[in-house]
Amino acid sequence: MAVDILRNERSGQPSSQPQSPPAAAPKRFDENPYTTLGEDTQFEGTLRFKDGLKIEGKFNGDISSEGILIIGKTGHVTAEIAVGSIIVEGKVTGNIVANELVELRSSAELRGDITASKLKIEEGVIFVGKSDVQPNNKAKATGPVGGGGGAPKSPIKPEDKSHLSQQQEEKKGK
Repeated sequence: MAVDILRNERSGQPSSQPQSPPAAAPKRFDENPYTTLGEDTQFEGTLRFKDGLKIEGKFNGDISSEGILIIGKTGHVTAEIAVGSIIVEGKVTGNIVANELVELRSSAELRGDITASKLKIEEGVIFVGKSDVQPNNKAKATGPVGGGGGAPKSPIKPEDKSHLSQQQEEKKGK
């Protein structure tokens, strides 16, 4: 008759409690399941999703979600983006507001402003814009883009717009 005795890993002595398996390492955002818009996809408009989305094709418009957005290496996005978290590997033109994390990987090109709780930028990224990272104050990215609390901030502040009206008047006068 064979008897299996559980042993304490530290002492080697028999253990009265069964050992639980070690906890799994936390998954990275891009290891979770997500829907993919492939390289041959071109989409224009307003895009909303719940959990995860990866864009490898071209998108132009507004993106709003509480989930995770991944812009893949072949992705080209021109949009105002309000999401829970985002990973950028491709090209983005537009502002990003994220409740949690904005991660710019080495192949990323971003031309726009970032508002987020956390920001991670790898070496080699092209980033032209401003960042507002407030770890204790989560950005509001849960509402629809273009309205309410979830709208990304305008890259031009009201006080900066005064010169625009002067330029417009000058153009009208010519």
